Amino acid sequence: MTKDEALRLALEALEYRGTDSWRKRQPAITAIKAALEAKDEPVACVIDGDLYFHHEIDWEDLAYQGHGIELLYTTPPQRTWVGLTDEDIEEEFGFIDELLRDCVQRTEAKLKDKNT
Repeated sequence: MTKDEALRLALEALEYRGTDSWRKRQPAITAIKAALEAKDEPVACVIDGDLYFHHEIDWEDLAYQGHGIELLYTTPPQRTWVGLTDEDIEEEFGFIDELLRDCVQRTEAKLKDKNT
């Protein structure tokens, strides 16, 4: 079920005024949960600098044929956290010692916690 289908089902359940409205809401709740857990699908792609939308082209077939395709999403995929190495710290500050390493590691840990 797509997110649009889940939203339509939810709207119908919210607009339903019958005495057994809980029966109408339960499938909508299930559909919404499934739609929220679903991975985003690409909405467009770029091939040789040209933009194509999902309904205009079969990019899976083109990718299979070996064409270089950049898929575009409504929500960009999340990047994996990459911490700083001792070399990165030394390059930035010109030196590295135990206190600086500890400060950087604590800062990284806080940033990682806030962004994941």
